[in-house]
Amino acid sequence: MDQQLADALAEEYEQWSVTGDRSLLTLFSPDFVDHVSGHRGLKIFDVVAAWLDESFADRWVEHHATMFDGDRVMVWYTAHGRHVGNGFPRMAGLRVTGSDVAWPQVHAFRVDRLVVEHWAVRDDYGMLESISNQTP
Repeated sequence: MDQQLADALAEEYEQWSVTGDRSLLTLFSPDFVDHVSGHRGLKIFDVVAAWLDESFADRWVEHHATMFDGDRVMVWYTAHGRHVGNGFPRMAGLRVTGSDVAWPQVHAFRVDRLVVEHWAVRDDYGMLESISNQTP
């Protein structure tokens, strides 16, 4: 792993989170394990992309850092968007506010030629709280 490959993974992952562009899947193993959802395989990308599409419009990413060490890559960014629906299961029952949302996240990947594992730390509570405190 080198910085150029780590940066390419970060860019593809961030692009996917904004547009749902499936080209990033060429970087991931078919046996990929997403420790966030507990799912194995690439189908989770379609599920989460649908949740993002249903929940947030005008998405963009504020990239903070990409780091790597050995076979691990860490990507830190804040996802931005406008709340237009409640696609994520944790958003069920929220009033749709149309408010702007900033959602800090750190994603960690293990790479063995292709990405084989993913973990994330996201401020889901902060994102939900900011939506709940808005008026439509």
